[in-house]
Amino acid sequence: MIEMLTRALPVSWRPLTAKLSGVNGFTGRGEAIFQIGGAGAKKFVIALQGVAGLEAEILANEKPAATVKIVNGRASATFTSRRGDRLPDLDDGARIDVRQNGDIILSGVLSRA
Repeated sequence: MIEMLTRALPVSWRPLTAKLSGVNGFTGRGEAIFQIGGAGAKKFVIALQGVAGLEAEILANEKPAATVKIVNGRASATFTSRRGDRLPDLDDGARIDVRQNGDIILSGVLSRA
């Protein structure tokens, strides 16, 4: 149902999504969603599963975008410019990486749903 409603939106309003998967021998998975709404407000949602450690850094096009706390291998966070979060401008094809201790552990590419 959500997918059907999303497809009815103008292309420029549709969220960009990325499935994140393990790289370099790391396991885990996740999803990232980026959307620009009315008046240029930006929203970035990240959800991770199967990730070790206590926190992870989220990179967008190789630049720091956010940091999330990990509890029991999971992390979920929503960042929005309306709350004052500083979010990068992202577009179709932007690379999202999850980094811990200097290593990229998950990666994916944003695309229109």
